[in-house]
Amino acid sequence: MASTGSNSSVRAAEAEAAQVENAAPAEVVVGLTSHNDAATIGAVVHAVQAALETAGRADTARLVLADAGSSDGTREVVRGLVAPPRLIELEYARGATFREMPYHGAPGRATALRGILEAAHQLGARACAVVDANRQAADPACIDLLMTPVLRDGFDYVSPYYARHANEGAMTKGIVYPVFRALYGARLRQPAASEFGCSGRLLSHYLAEPFWEAEHAAAGIDLWLAVAAACGDFLTCEAALGAREVSPRGAPADLSTTLAQVAGALFADLDTRVDGWQRVRGSVEVPMVGTVPALETDGPSLNLDGLVESFRLGSRELRDIWTWVLPPRTIVELRKMSDAPPDRFVFDDRLWATIIYDFAFGYCHPVMPRDHLLRSLTPLYSGWLASFAREMRGAGLAQADERVEQLCLAFEAEKRYLISRWRWPERLR
Repeated sequence: MASTGSNSSVRAAEAEAAQVENAAPAEVVVGLTSHNDAATIGAVVHAVQAALETAGRADTARLVLADAGSSDGTREVVRGLVAPPRLIELEYARGATFREMPYHGAPGRATALRGILEAAHQLGARACAVVDANRQAADPACIDLLMTPVLRDGFDYVSPYYARHANEGAMTKGIVYPVFRALYGARLRQPAASEFGCSGRLLSHYLAEPFWEAEHAAAGIDLWLAVAAACGDFLTCEAALGAREVSPRGAPADLSTTLAQVAGALFADLDTRVDGWQRVRGSVEVPMVGTVPALETDGPSLNLDGLVESFRLGSRELRDIWTWVLPPRTIVELRKMSDAPPDRFVFDDRLWATIIYDFAFGYCHPVMPRDHLLRSLTPLYSGWLASFAREMRGAGLAQADERVEQLCLAFEAEKRYLISRWRWPERLR
């Protein structure tokens, strides 16, 4: 006999399906992902409504709320602002324990996004925009920038570009974007962002992808959607969405956990697309829509001495583990860096690129538990971050972008090293 919980889940799924089936076709679907966001979601919904009304799309749009079982009245706030049939609600089980909670604090995100895209597909939407409900400030113009390039200009994927200080989003600047760009050839500078826009053609492609229930989907689904767009025959662009401030969902994950989840998702997808990225050479610019604003406040400060000490401690205690994935010449370079005085501590771009590629190879051809491997990357990342932050002290947005550009060119130049490791794994040991 089925349990009461199972019966409730079935009834909820049937009710959600009925909402979509009974709704009129929609030109635009805006998906909201939420989890205990009652404090911010009202302003976000107002911004979405204003964007749709200004563009004359309010009558042909639907709002799909994908909520991870909020207990703070999040859904009630939305219901007070939008009513069926314009509102479609999708509720899903969190499906994550504390240990499995993704670094961004949004449990079940892959399930939420899949539900939004499925609803948009069934409604025949020409464009679908996904917006986070935990935005502290929601600008209707930014919401519109996720939809208009699709509807007006024929783009298939709109990737957000948030104005960030030099020290913000360092994991994206130092690992995710350089690897993404070198492997897949598209200069989408923030490919793991949680907001995006896509065409009806692309969302159909997404729904046919096999990654929705993969091991790292909870943390990696946003990145994987960007990769799928870059690897397919789809037109992509970036949208300047200004500075992004969000309300934190719970206690932030520690650096080691965040790095393990982000790098694990990046490396896992790399492993599934080997035949594709080995044929890509160089990278191409993607168009930018909107205007990148100036940043008026100073960026966050970092404890550079603490980061360097973390690197040195790791160099002493993890060297034996690193020898399983890093060649001897790299171990020698790291030892020299560990002995260098603080004012001469510099992480060479090409050395950093080869280290990340070595860890990617080590992840995909495991010689030790993957979680141990990924967490051993933390002191190395701390060392890179210390070097980058010291160099970028006082730098503006343009200077930081120029510096990241140099780093990306090093990753592109060293891509042949990764290909060689993949094809002849023992030659470079």
